Amino acid sequence: MTRDQIQAQSLDKIKRMSVWMIIGYAIIVIAAVLGITVFAVHKYDNVMKDKVSSLTSSLNVQMKLNLDSYLSRMETVGTLAFSVDNAYTYDASDASNDEYEALNIEKQISDDLKSLCLMENFVDYGIVYRNNHTVGKISNGTTQLFGNSLFEEMEAIMTRDRTHDGWKTGCRGDYERVYYVKRIHDNAVFVISFYTAELSKVFENPETLSDMTVRLTDTSYNIIYSSAKDEPGSMMPSDILKPIQGKDTATITDDDNMTTVNISNGDWYVICSIPTKVILKEADDIRKIIYVMAVLAALIAVAAGAFFVRRMADPVGAVTGSLSDEISEDGFNNVLGSRFFRDKADNLISKSSDKQLFALTVIDVDNFMEIVNTFGRDFADAQLTRMTMLIHEVYGEPECIGRLAEDTFAVLTKSSDGDAEKFKGEVVQNGVDICDKYSTTEHTPTMGNFKLSASVGASICPLSGKTYQEICDSANNALRASKNEGKSRFTLR
Repeated sequence: MTRDQIQAQSLDKIKRMSVWMIIGYAIIVIAAVLGITVFAVHKYDNVMKDKVSSLTSSLNVQMKLNLDSYLSRMETVGTLAFSVDNAYTYDASDASNDEYEALNIEKQISDDLKSLCLMENFVDYGIVYRNNHTVGKISNGTTQLFGNSLFEEMEAIMTRDRTHDGWKTGCRGDYERVYYVKRIHDNAVFVISFYTAELSKVFENPETLSDMTVRLTDTSYNIIYSSAKDEPGSMMPSDILKPIQGKDTATITDDDNMTTVNISNGDWYVICSIPTKVILKEADDIRKIIYVMAVLAALIAVAAGAFFVRRMADPVGAVTGSLSDEISEDGFNNVLGSRFFRDKADNLISKSSDKQLFALTVIDVDNFMEIVNTFGRDFADAQLTRMTMLIHEVYGEPECIGRLAEDTFAVLTKSSDGDAEKFKGEVVQNGVDICDKYSTTEHTPTMGNFKLSASVGASICPLSGKTYQEICDSANNALRASKNEGKSRFTLR
């Protein structure tokens, strides 16, 4: 383990200790607040819970009605597609269709559908035929999701026999879209969809219940929409699901949450939940006294915690930040900074057996400052990026890659079988490949053609030295030789 790694681990331990200190002080605050609250507020809980329960129940019913109204409006907007000429009669899956006439009809239907879908923020608004041919606005996301079974899966969504239509989301585990499908004729279905995020317009919380979480789930309690982040597609939290599971309409209060549920016309559950502890915030006059005492206890604990944590965090943060800058990747993916590359390479070489062969290859972009002056900094930085990509391409997964200077990179590789001649040939071939593949010519308006090239030098341990510093010096001498001999070449020493 390198010196930097040991230092980093030690500093991480100190940081974790400071976190545990914060947690300890938080426990003190919570214990004080809970003790006072349980003592003085127990008689007020039921009154407050009943009031909030009534409010959330009414709000849940209203959200359920809003959802039904929204889905109904989407269906109504969708039916406008049936006013499009040829929508009922045209069948793209009919093999007897005249190709030219079919193109004209499909263009007319597609244009009409696209003009209609501008009324709403639809993802899909089009017709799918039995041969999976589509007309109108059918998104790439939908076609990629269902592939060759697009029509079959859309047809399966139509679960309402009377109206020959249906709603569904969570198709193939995708909860980003809500689909509505209605049959046009035996070989065609009309499809509309919108992003589940659009449901935020339906489930808006009043400010008085801003802490309430609104969720919409399917019959399996997979979350379709949630006012909380990163929940769609996941299972309903067990602490909320357990008391309401199997109930179509209910209002339940337990020690953790107050939850209301209603089922919509689309057989989806609208579930509103609010933590019980949030309800208790709306206490009466007696709570003012309790809050004063709780705040005093909290202030004492927070002040003490802030004092100790600040004293520890300031120097630790400075040292950690400095060390992190030194040992982190140097601006490129999987490319280490100079110091960390040196320590890692030295550690690998020193802990290996004397028979293990290592090669250190140093790569330098020729005339880098001329590149900057001629083409600008952005172009020069792009050439460094191109070099790192080329190194990854040529060397695959070496022991490590480092950036020794702004335009100089180093690669440490080792032999897999101990064959010195074979390994030497690989080192030479890789170095030559870097020179050849990087070499290119750029045209400038004033200077004509400008050659972009790289010089490479390498040395092998233990043939050129037994320590990292010895093979590093040898590789740098080889690089200078490549430069002195005309650049854009490889030298091994």
